[in-house]
Amino acid sequence: MKKIISLMVLVAFVGAFLALAITPVSADSNDVTITWIVPADTTLTISYPTGEGKIEFDATGEGQTFSDLAASSQESGTAALRIQNDGNTALQIEANIASFPTNVTHVNLSIGDDSNTTRILYGSANCSANQTWIASLAIGGDQDFWFWSSGANVEETAGVDRTLKIYATNV
Repeated sequence: MKKIISLMVLVAFVGAFLALAITPVSADSNDVTITWIVPADTTLTISYPTGEGKIEFDATGEGQTFSDLAASSQESGTAALRIQNDGNTALQIEANIASFPTNVTHVNLSIGDDSNTTRILYGSANCSANQTWIASLAIGGDQDFWFWSSGANVEETAGVDRTLKIYATNV
């Protein structure tokens, strides 16, 4: 008899266990927000397709007065400057020139072609103001720039350097 009672208790226990295992459990549910923080990488590469290593205006053959003097070694298919977006976000590119040498009246640039018609103009009065070159340079994208300069009675020099400051911000 003890065996039958033990067996009945065991069967009852196994049955109760199986009933609990099969019965769905009702519970409250909650939504949980998962956030990924990926900082913007605004890395860019500046290169000089001309091989000059900088943007240079050589007025040796022009004299002290020159108009729309092209950057050295810049040609129809060879831009003076290239900017490439190496970051993880589209970039807005802006730039300014700290100052001009005495009597240089302007520097202008053409974006994407050598036509000297699609220009951004830096004059002596606004050279230090940021101007937008590209509103949105795609990830992995690049853009070429051609440069020209003009001046009247520019002082003779063996070379005067100025800084072209290029800024990249994520779009």
